Amino acid sequence: MKNLFKYMGIALILLVSFYYTEKMSKIVVNNSSLVKEINRNSKDYNVASVSAIVEDDYIIPGLNGYAVNVLKSYNNMRYLDTFNSYYLEYDKITPDISLENNKDKIIKYGNPNKKDIALIVEDNQNIINYASNMGIKITRLVDSKTFDKNSRYEQINNDYESYSKVEAMLDNNNVNKNICFVSKNIKDVCLKNKKYLVEASVSLNSYNLASIKDNLKSGYIIFINDNVSLSDFKLLVKQINYQDLKINYLSELITEER
Repeated sequence: MKNLFKYMGIALILLVSFYYTEKMSKIVVNNSSLVKEINRNSKDYNVASVSAIVEDDYIIPGLNGYAVNVLKSYNNMRYLDTFNSYYLEYDKITPDISLENNKDKIIKYGNPNKKDIALIVEDNQNIINYASNMGIKITRLVDSKTFDKNSRYEQINNDYESYSKVEAMLDNNNVNKNICFVSKNIKDVCLKNKKYLVEASVSLNSYNLASIKDNLKSGYIIFINDNVSLSDFKLLVKQINYQDLKINYLSELITEER
């Protein structure tokens, strides 16, 4: 019994010692000139989050923010004993209104601040082949017959008859982006599986290229119909580049990561 009390006393002393050591360390760190300098400069490097915009059944994704983690940044710089923004560490700040909490809403536009545009195709082989060879980041809607594990483009499950089969194909190849291109046949399945719901901002067909070119905007999700000619597709790509916009995968357009 004596030994028990002895060991308990030692344990208590160690616990109190650790507590006060940690507390003193925090006081020393918080009063260091380097920490004060990191705090002074952090406001210049913090990035505010942008909330998603929800309107009826639709949502425009927000953007994550970033805040300087002072302690981690201090640990990176303390051996230099001087402030250097290269060694800053950040914590991610989720928007107050986020896409992650509104997966029942449909994304019709990406966040315009990204300056990205997504191009979605289905079975237009001329455009698919051209885009693959030119390194253009198209997103293709696939089914169990058109899925290609060696593809150079992003693939989205669009097989309402064999949805689970295509999901397994995407999962097995680590390319599942968990996105659903909304149609009456597949929406309920996608809601059940908590996918990101997406609808085209505009659809390019064989006769409306001029209209789309004249109204092209950052954040657009453009569906390319199978009847669109390769020459029209090239003109659309040229216009996107002319407006200093970037073609990106659908998953990159709708993510709230910057």
